[in-house]
Amino acid sequence: MDQLQGSLWIEGLGNAKDASEVEKAQLGNKKHLSDLVLQFILPIGDRNEEQRKSDEEILKALQPHQNLESLTIWYCHCTTWPLKSIQNLRQVDLYCWTFCEVLPPLGKLPSLEILEIEWMHNVKKVGVEFLGIEEEIETFSAGILFPKLKHLQFFNMPNWKEWEGIIKDSSDEITIMPHLSSLRIDWCPELKGLPDFLHKITALRTLTIEDCAILERDYEKGVGKEWPDISHIPNITIESSLICHSSIVMDDDEVSFWPYDYEDDL
Repeated sequence: MDQLQGSLWIEGLGNAKDASEVEKAQLGNKKHLSDLVLQFILPIGDRNEEQRKSDEEILKALQPHQNLESLTIWYCHCTTWPLKSIQNLRQVDLYCWTFCEVLPPLGKLPSLEILEIEWMHNVKKVGVEFLGIEEEIETFSAGILFPKLKHLQFFNMPNWKEWEGIIKDSSDEITIMPHLSSLRIDWCPELKGLPDFLHKITALRTLTIEDCAILERDYEKGVGKEWPDISHIPNITIESSLICHSSIVMDDDEVSFWPYDYEDDL
Protein backbone atom coordinates (compact mmCIF):
# COMPACT_ATOMS: atom_id res chain seq x y z
CA MET A 1 0.00 0.00 0.00
CA ASP A 2 2.91 2.39 0.54
CA GLN A 3 3.48 2.73 -3.21
CA LEU A 4 -0.22 2.75 -4.14
CA GLN A 5 -0.98 4.92 -7.15
CA GLY A 6 -3.64 5.32 -9.83
CA SER A 7 -7.08 3.94 -8.92
CA LEU A 8 -8.40 2.05 -5.89
CA TRP A 9 -11.82 0.39 -5.44
CA ILE A 10 -12.83 -0.76 -1.95
CA GLU A 11 -15.98 -2.90 -1.57
CA GLY A 12 -17.94 -4.18 1.41
CA LEU A 13 -17.30 -1.29 3.77
CA GLY A 14 -19.60 -0.93 6.75
CA ASN A 15 -18.50 -3.30 9.51
CA ALA A 16 -17.77 -1.74 12.88
CA LYS A 17 -14.07 -2.69 12.70
CA ASP A 18 -13.58 -1.16 9.25
CA ALA A 19 -12.77 2.31 10.60
CA SER A 20 -9.66 1.05 12.38
CA GLU A 21 -8.63 -0.86 9.26
CA VAL A 22 -9.03 2.27 7.14
CA GLU A 23 -6.83 4.20 9.58
CA LYS A 24 -4.13 1.55 9.23
CA ALA A 25 -4.25 1.94 5.44
CA GLN A 26 -3.29 5.63 5.85
CA LEU A 27 -4.89 6.71 2.59
CA GLY A 28 -4.11 10.28 3.57
CA ASN A 29 -0.45 9.52 2.83
CA LYS A 30 -1.08 8.06 -0.64
CA LYS A 31 -0.22 11.14 -2.65
CA HIS A 32 -0.16 9.24 -5.97
CA LEU A 33 -3.72 7.91 -5.62
CA SER A 34 -5.90 9.76 -8.14
CA ASP A 35 -9.21 7.83 -8.21
CA LEU A 36 -11.03 6.28 -5.26
CA VAL A 37 -14.27 4.28 -5.27
CA LEU A 38 -15.89 3.29 -1.97
CA GLN A 39 -18.75 0.82 -1.92
CA PHE A 40 -20.51 0.33 1.41
CA ILE A 41 -22.74 -2.59 2.31
CA LEU A 42 -26.51 -2.21 2.44
CA PRO A 43 -28.21 -2.47 5.85
CA ILE A 44 -29.71 -5.77 6.93
CA GLY A 45 -32.82 -5.96 9.09
CA ASP A 46 -32.85 -3.37 11.90
CA ARG A 47 -29.18 -2.39 11.65
CA ASN A 48 -29.88 0.96 9.98
CA GLU A 49 -28.78 3.20 12.86
CA GLU A 50 -25.80 1.00 13.63
CA GLN A 51 -24.84 1.07 9.95
CA ARG A 52 -25.10 4.85 9.76
CA LYS A 53 -22.73 5.37 12.68
CA SER A 54 -20.30 2.82 11.29
CA ASP A 55 -20.23 4.45 7.86
CA GLU A 56 -19.62 7.90 9.33
CA GLU A 57 -16.69 6.59 11.37
CA ILE A 58 -15.23 4.97 8.27
CA LEU A 59 -15.39 8.18 6.23
CA LYS A 60 -13.85 10.15 9.11
CA ALA A 61 -10.98 7.66 9.24
CA LEU A 62 -10.57 7.71 5.48
CA GLN A 63 -9.62 11.32 4.65
CA PRO A 64 -7.69 10.80 1.39
CA HIS A 65 -4.68 12.83 0.27
CA GLN A 66 -5.23 16.30 -1.16
CA ASN A 67 -4.02 15.04 -4.56
CA LEU A 68 -7.07 12.80 -5.03
CA GLU A 69 -8.92 13.82 -8.22
CA SER A 70 -11.99 11.54 -8.34
CA LEU A 71 -14.17 10.17 -5.54
CA THR A 72 -17.16 7.84 -5.94
CA ILE A 73 -19.19 6.63 -2.95
CA TRP A 74 -21.90 3.96 -3.21
CA TYR A 75 -24.55 2.99 -0.63
CA CYS A 76 -23.26 5.18 2.18
CA HIS A 77 -25.68 5.62 5.09
CA CYS A 78 -24.21 8.84 6.45
CA THR A 79 -26.48 11.75 7.24
CA THR A 80 -23.53 14.17 7.43
CA TRP A 81 -20.36 14.79 5.39
CA PRO A 82 -17.35 13.99 7.60
CA LEU A 83 -14.64 14.52 4.97
CA LYS A 84 -12.55 17.65 4.99
CA SER A 85 -12.12 19.69 1.81
CA ILE A 86 -9.89 17.98 -0.77
CA GLN A 87 -8.13 20.69 -2.76
CA ASN A 88 -7.53 18.82 -6.03
CA LEU A 89 -10.79 16.85 -6.21
CA ARG A 90 -12.21 17.29 -9.72
CA GLN A 91 -15.05 14.75 -9.78
CA VAL A 92 -17.51 13.49 -7.14
CA ASP A 93 -20.19 10.84 -7.71
CA LEU A 94 -22.59 10.01 -4.87
CA TYR A 95 -24.97 7.09 -5.38
CA CYS A 96 -27.71 5.62 -3.16
CA TRP A 97 -27.14 7.36 0.17
CA THR A 98 -30.13 5.74 1.81
CA PHE A 99 -30.56 8.01 4.86
CA CYS A 100 -29.23 11.25 3.42
CA GLU A 101 -31.72 14.12 3.79
CA VAL A 102 -29.28 17.03 3.35
CA LEU A 103 -26.71 17.13 0.56
CA PRO A 104 -23.06 17.63 1.54
CA PRO A 105 -21.44 21.12 1.38
CA LEU A 106 -19.72 20.40 -1.91
CA GLY A 107 -19.67 24.05 -2.96
CA LYS A 108 -16.55 24.41 -0.84
CA LEU A 109 -14.48 22.12 -3.06
CA PRO A 110 -12.21 24.52 -4.98
CA SER A 111 -11.38 22.24 -7.95
CA LEU A 112 -14.64 20.35 -8.45
CA GLU A 113 -15.64 20.18 -12.13
CA ILE A 114 -18.02 17.20 -12.35
CA LEU A 115 -20.72 16.31 -9.82
CA GLU A 116 -23.30 13.53 -10.12
CA ILE A 117 -25.85 12.83 -7.38
CA GLU A 118 -28.17 9.87 -7.85
CA TRP A 119 -30.70 7.75 -5.96
CA MET A 120 -31.04 10.12 -2.98
CA HIS A 121 -34.62 9.18 -2.11
CA ASN A 122 -34.80 10.96 1.27
CA VAL A 123 -33.71 14.36 0.00
CA LYS A 124 -36.68 16.73 -0.09
CA LYS A 125 -34.88 20.05 -0.21
CA VAL A 126 -31.54 21.22 -1.54
CA GLY A 127 -30.64 24.37 0.36
CA VAL A 128 -27.73 26.72 0.95
CA GLU A 129 -25.84 24.02 2.85
CA PHE A 130 -25.20 22.34 -0.53
CA LEU A 131 -23.41 25.52 -1.62
CA GLY A 132 -21.17 25.31 1.43
CA ILE A 133 -23.03 27.78 3.62
CA GLU A 134 -23.61 26.43 7.10
CA GLU A 135 -26.11 29.04 8.31
CA GLU A 136 -28.31 31.74 6.86
CA ILE A 137 -26.66 33.95 4.29
CA GLU A 138 -26.48 36.93 6.68
CA THR A 139 -23.27 35.47 8.08
CA PHE A 140 -21.67 34.74 4.71
CA SER A 141 -19.29 37.15 3.05
CA ALA A 142 -18.77 37.65 -0.69
CA GLY A 143 -17.12 34.84 -2.59
CA ILE A 144 -17.42 32.11 -5.24
CA LEU A 145 -19.22 28.82 -4.59
CA PHE A 146 -18.60 25.81 -6.84
CA PRO A 147 -15.91 27.95 -8.51
CA LYS A 148 -14.93 25.42 -11.24
CA LEU A 149 -18.02 23.21 -11.60
CA LYS A 150 -18.81 22.46 -15.27
CA HIS A 151 -21.17 19.46 -15.22
CA LEU A 152 -23.96 18.84 -12.69
CA GLN A 153 -26.39 15.93 -12.76
CA PHE A 154 -29.24 14.86 -10.49
CA PHE A 155 -30.91 11.51 -11.14
CA ASN A 156 -33.72 9.57 -9.47
CA MET A 157 -34.61 11.79 -6.53
CA PRO A 158 -38.38 11.18 -6.41
CA ASN A 159 -39.07 13.13 -3.20
CA TRP A 160 -37.02 16.24 -4.01
CA LYS A 161 -39.38 19.23 -4.01
CA GLU A 162 -37.34 22.41 -3.48
CA TRP A 163 -34.04 23.75 -4.77
CA GLU A 164 -33.27 26.87 -2.80
CA GLY A 165 -30.98 29.65 -3.96
CA ILE A 166 -29.69 32.61 -1.99
CA ILE A 167 -32.18 35.23 -0.88
CA LYS A 168 -30.45 38.43 0.15
CA ASP A 169 -29.82 41.92 -1.20
CA SER A 170 -26.06 41.30 -1.16
CA SER A 171 -26.39 38.10 -3.20
CA ASP A 172 -24.85 40.02 -6.12
CA GLU A 173 -21.57 39.79 -4.20
CA ILE A 174 -21.78 36.00 -4.27
CA THR A 175 -21.01 34.05 -7.45
CA ILE A 176 -22.39 30.53 -7.80
CA MET A 177 -21.23 27.97 -10.39
CA PRO A 178 -19.86 30.58 -12.81
CA HIS A 179 -18.44 27.94 -15.19
CA LEU A 180 -21.37 25.51 -15.21
CA SER A 181 -21.92 24.48 -18.84
CA SER A 182 -24.14 21.40 -18.50
CA LEU A 183 -27.04 20.66 -16.13
CA ARG A 184 -29.11 17.47 -16.26
CA ILE A 185 -32.10 16.72 -14.01
CA ASP A 186 -33.61 13.29 -14.56
CA TRP A 187 -36.51 11.61 -12.74
CA CYS A 188 -37.18 14.23 -10.12
CA PRO A 189 -40.98 14.40 -10.59
CA GLU A 190 -41.72 16.49 -7.48
CA LEU A 191 -39.17 19.25 -8.09
CA LYS A 192 -41.08 22.55 -8.30
CA GLY A 193 -38.51 24.86 -9.85
CA LEU A 194 -34.92 25.89 -10.52
CA PRO A 195 -33.02 28.35 -8.28
CA ASP A 196 -32.61 31.94 -9.40
CA PHE A 197 -28.82 31.75 -9.55
CA LEU A 198 -29.02 29.37 -12.53
CA HIS A 199 -30.58 32.10 -14.62
CA LYS A 200 -27.44 34.22 -14.17
CA ILE A 201 -24.93 31.62 -15.38
CA THR A 202 -23.81 32.80 -18.81
CA ALA A 203 -21.61 29.71 -19.34
CA LEU A 204 -24.62 27.35 -19.19
CA ARG A 205 -24.94 25.87 -22.69
CA THR A 206 -26.91 22.65 -22.17
CA LEU A 207 -29.96 22.02 -19.98
CA THR A 208 -31.66 18.61 -19.95
CA ILE A 209 -34.85 17.97 -18.00
CA GLU A 210 -36.29 14.48 -18.29
CA ASP A 211 -39.13 12.77 -16.44
CA CYS A 212 -39.75 15.78 -14.19
CA ALA A 213 -43.49 16.44 -14.56
CA ILE A 214 -43.68 19.85 -12.87
CA LEU A 215 -40.57 21.23 -14.57
CA GLU A 216 -41.73 19.91 -17.94
CA ARG A 217 -44.95 21.88 -17.56
CA ASP A 218 -43.56 25.13 -16.18
CA TYR A 219 -40.49 25.31 -18.44
CA GLU A 220 -42.19 24.13 -21.64
CA LYS A 221 -40.77 25.93 -24.66
CA GLY A 222 -42.67 29.08 -25.51
CA VAL A 223 -45.65 28.50 -23.22
CA GLY A 224 -44.40 27.50 -19.76
CA LYS A 225 -44.59 30.25 -17.16
CA GLU A 226 -40.87 29.83 -16.36
CA TRP A 227 -39.70 29.48 -19.97
CA PRO A 228 -38.41 33.10 -20.22
CA ASP A 229 -35.93 32.38 -17.41
CA ILE A 230 -34.14 29.65 -19.40
CA SER A 231 -34.82 30.64 -23.03
CA HIS A 232 -31.31 32.11 -23.37
CA ILE A 233 -29.68 28.67 -22.96
CA PRO A 234 -28.62 27.43 -26.45
CA ASN A 235 -29.33 23.70 -26.01
CA ILE A 236 -32.46 22.74 -24.07
CA THR A 237 -34.06 19.31 -23.93
CA ILE A 238 -37.27 18.88 -21.95
CA GLU A 239 -39.04 15.58 -22.36
CA SER A 240 -40.64 12.54 -20.76
CA SER A 241 -39.11 9.19 -21.66
CA LEU A 242 -42.01 7.18 -20.17
CA ILE A 243 -39.46 5.25 -18.12
CA CYS A 244 -40.04 4.83 -14.40
CA HIS A 245 -36.63 4.48 -12.78
CA SER A 246 -37.01 2.07 -9.89
CA SER A 247 -36.69 2.67 -6.21
CA ILE A 248 -34.55 0.46 -4.05
CA VAL A 249 -36.49 -2.62 -3.07
CA MET A 250 -35.28 -3.91 0.27
CA ASP A 251 -36.09 -7.21 1.89
CA ASP A 252 -34.06 -8.78 4.64
CA ASP A 253 -31.66 -10.33 2.16
CA GLU A 254 -32.34 -8.78 -1.22
CA VAL A 255 -31.79 -5.47 -2.98
CA SER A 256 -32.85 -4.97 -6.56
CA PHE A 257 -32.53 -2.19 -9.14
CA TRP A 258 -34.36 -2.09 -12.46
CA PRO A 259 -35.95 0.33 -14.90
CA TYR A 260 -39.59 -0.22 -15.76
CA ASP A 261 -40.60 0.94 -19.24
CA TYR A 262 -44.27 1.76 -19.61
CA GLU A 263 -43.94 1.27 -23.37
CA ASP A 264 -43.71 -2.47 -22.72
CA ASP A 265 -47.40 -2.39 -21.71
CA LEU A 266 -48.63 -0.27 -24.60
